[in-house]
Amino acid sequence: MKSDSYFEILLEPYGYQEIFLDFVVQNIESCIEEILTPYHLVYQHEDIVDFDLFQFFKPEEQKFHQFIIRTLKDPNEILQMLQTFSNVLALRVGEEVDFGFGYRICKNQDWIEAYRQSILPISVGGFYIRPSWHKSAKEKGLDLQDIVIDPALAFGSGHHATTSMCLELLSSMDLREKKVLDMGCGSGILSIASNMLGASVEMCDTDSLAIEESHKNFALNARSFAHSWVGSILSTDREYDVIVANILATIIMMFKKDFSLRLREGGILILSGILEEYKEKVLERFCDFEIEQILEKDGWVALKLIKLK
Repeated sequence: MKSDSYFEILLEPYGYQEIFLDFVVQNIESCIEEILTPYHLVYQHEDIVDFDLFQFFKPEEQKFHQFIIRTLKDPNEILQMLQTFSNVLALRVGEEVDFGFGYRICKNQDWIEAYRQSILPISVGGFYIRPSWHKSAKEKGLDLQDIVIDPALAFGSGHHATTSMCLELLSSMDLREKKVLDMGCGSGILSIASNMLGASVEMCDTDSLAIEESHKNFALNARSFAHSWVGSILSTDREYDVIVANILATIIMMFKKDFSLRLREGGILILSGILEEYKEKVLERFCDFEIEQILEKDGWVALKLIKLK
């Protein structure tokens, strides 16, 4: 076996799937996953073939679970182990136990690099949002401001409609010397954008991981924020010129009074993360605000509201 290759084994137990899986994990290889688009196995366990040649099942034809085992071990030895195991299991349960088996040789690839290159930059409003490994807007000859966000568990890379609509709304505003609160900051992308537009930014999130990622992304963009905390708007007594909340409609409606309390008169409230079906409910809840702008994209809604007297 060459060092630049590995075996990908297709296993289809014809019954007793959990027992087969336990045997494989304990005795053969822990790197195993169920496949969602099954291959049609036209052979019994004694046949070893390249499963690139298999035909796909139609969903209604799927009867058994199929699994992929990735390993450097010899498939013939694994086949013998599975054959011995199925024979022993058959004796114990008093019925025939069988399985489908096939394999192919795969070349090792730099999967991390392949993943990195699959995350493409996007242009939203006046911003060019990119991972750190892609060329900057200047290098690409674009007259846009770079926001560097490396993909992580915290939500917010600009690709989702809820985030991109917030960026569009922020891009149209003059935020110089304004105080902005980003509630539910996620990756910190909206906070970074607000700061680039001249605002003094505070941010919060109930997930401590989001705050950590936001700090990293601010450093990555050589930007600074005024304050951050784990929690919600309930943990502050300050007043803001702009509040951005890219969260869920139910949570947005729950915090309506708090938004009103912490937003100065004439202040701007940007709400996103609202499914179209909740649009009217949210507007009804914020009926004492003036509607400045409504954006809709991919089944999501973003609102720009003004606090009245």
